[in-house]
Parts: sequence; structure tokens; C-alpha cells
Amino acid sequence: MLIRPYENSDFALLTALWNQWLDYDPITRARFLQLFLLDKNFQREGLLVAFHEELFAGFLQVITRKEAGDNVGYLTFFGVHPAKRRQGVASALLEAGMSYLREQGVEMLSCNGYAPYYMFPGVDERYTEANAFLLKQGFEVAGRPVAMGLNLEGVITPKAVREKELELDSERYTIRPFRIDDSLPLMKFTETHFPYWEDSIRDGLQHGNYDIILAIHDGEIVASAQWQNTLTDPPRGAAGRFGPFGVREDLRNKGVGAVVFYKMIEYVKERGHRYLWFGWAGGRNLSFYERAGCRITRQFTLYKRKL
Repeated sequence: MLIRPYENSDFALLTALWNQWLDYDPITRARFLQLFLLDKNFQREGLLVAFHEELFAGFLQVITRKEAGDNVGYLTFFGVHPAKRRQGVASALLEAGMSYLREQGVEMLSCNGYAPYYMFPGVDERYTEANAFLLKQGFEVAGRPVAMGLNLEGVITPKAVREKELELDSERYTIRPFRIDDSLPLMKFTETHFPYWEDSIRDGLQHGNYDIILAIHDGEIVASAQWQNTLTDPPRGAAGRFGPFGVREDLRNKGVGAVVFYKMIEYVKERGHRYLWFGWAGGRNLSFYERAGCRITRQFTLYKRKL
């Protein structure tokens, strides 16, 4: 078996085999280039390919955030040729990837969770062999995120949310669409409260995506939601993608998020949109989205293990 770092000559074959092996996540060459090879954190040594008996047998990518300094690495994707499964290919690729991460000082490996540049937040539960493999390799379940969608036809803002908006207004909150002079305050809010979204928000603003709803209290942004940011879950995705969406931690469970969410729905429906979706929900926000009528479209498992 030969395992080596990715080379340019692997590009066409890797993407072709990706589409044969990863049934639920087809990808074009251009999209693979955008998501992975042009990622600012991409390192060729972290994208590994395997050959067994002269057959392209598998691939795997591990990556770190160059500026994070948090000693966490990410297993972003992997695949093995069906004819070569249960022959040690995946194990050899994973061990090579972990060795590379250890050399970078990484102490924890997450599969996935590489926000905001992930294509999927974890391993789709329908990839049963991949899930079984990770458990066998010592990974532990760290979460079960889901993708969700909402048909906007017939969705109206609930009476309770309208009443909450009036209440917030009396408490000096303003919920309104973004203005260009909000750019620097929005970046400050993001950097302070949601630093992993910083690049995503900046990229959206640089490309003229001003479809944003803000909550402002005493002149300070305390919540924001963006529509169809090109880098969010998953990046370079389809029309109707919702997010990033975040509320300052000390103001959660006060109804601010609900008002912002429904303001966004009103905003996009006025512009002809009829469907909303996002690639990652879980924990406390899952019940919020379910109450709003969102339905689970995919289920994933997020894994972690110490190195």
C-alpha cells in the first residue's frame, strides 16, 4: 500500500471517485476546488491518497486552523474504494493523518466541526460503514447535529412574536435590516461573540451581501442573521441558505432571536424566496427551529478523539 500527500495529477480521479463513493454528497470539480484546495488553511500534506495494488484505494483530509492556536485538528472527509474496504486502507490513511497532526502539536481530532468552512457538520448517519469505522478507531460521539429546512409558503409571524417585538421596542431594542454603515459594528460584534464566523461575515460583506437583519440595543448590535452568505453551512451552497445567525449569549431565551428570525422570513419572502435551509442545528436551538416549523432533512454524528 502506498500513502502519499495529494498531487495535482490526483484531482480528476479523486473528484470522480468522490462522486462514486459518497452517494449523498455529490460534488463538482469547481466546488471541490473552492471548498478544499482554496481553503486558506489547506496544506497538501494533510490531504492524503492511498493506492493499493495500483488501484486508487482511498482519500482522507485532516486540517488545522492556522491562526486558532487551540490544538484542535479536523477530519473533514474520507472515502475508501468499495473493493478495498476492510483491508486496512482507512486505518492506514487515518494513522498517517493523525501522525501529521501530532507533528503540528494537535491534541484533539474532531470529525467534523470545521466551521465555517465545512461541507457537512459530521458523518451522515446513512454512511453506516464510516460511522462504524470511526467508533472502532476510538472516536466518541460528541453530538448529533442535523440539517433542517422550512417551506416559507404560508409561514406568518406568530402573534406572540409580534407582541415580543413591541415589548422589545419599549425596552429600546430595534430590529431592522442592515445598513452599510453597520459594517464595522457588525464585524466587532462577530469578532467578540462569534469569532469562527469572522471570515464568513467579512466575505459576505465584501461580496455585497447585505441581506442581514440586526437587533440593536442602546446603539450596540446584540444579534444578527444573514441570508445566503457564500461561506456558511455548508459553504458555496444552494439558494435559500440561512445563516450565520447569532444572539449575544446573555440575551438568549429573551425572545430576541425569535423576532430576528421571523423578521428575516418576512424580508426574504418579500423578495420572492420560498424555501429556507441550513446545514447545522443541534442542542438548544433545535427546539426553537422545530417550533418555527423547520423539518429535519439530514442527520449527522459529530465525533472526537484525543491524539
